[in-house]
Amino acid sequence: MATAKEFVARIGEIDGVSGCVLIREDGEIVGRSLEDPDLYATLMILGGTSAREIMDKVGFSYCRYLSFNRDGKQHFHLFPIDKFYLGVLQTPECYVPDMLQAVLRLIGRVTTGSPPEEG
Repeated sequence: MATAKEFVARIGEIDGVSGCVLIREDGEIVGRSLEDPDLYATLMILGGTSAREIMDKVGFSYCRYLSFNRDGKQHFHLFPIDKFYLGVLQTPECYVPDMLQAVLRLIGRVTTGSPPEEG
């Protein structure tokens, strides 16, 4: 399993990703390439908790990601990963479906049922 730092670096290499932050469920930031990651951490906890509650109450088995649309098309995407949340800020000019699929592929390659190592 990749360390959190390596994982964040690999996410940052994806075309269309402006930056990202990886946090634990408790809000602790374990990896980042964004300025002011605390600004996003609160949104990630609230969004991730809400997504999990919706899945439990409605019966969805899994939420792949949540998207938050922003002015300027620098949208923010939240990916639940086990006991972690990955937040990705996109570049305004990216083709969103390709960027999301690339992030999901990388998440699938590095997750083996155990969380990323901190570091």
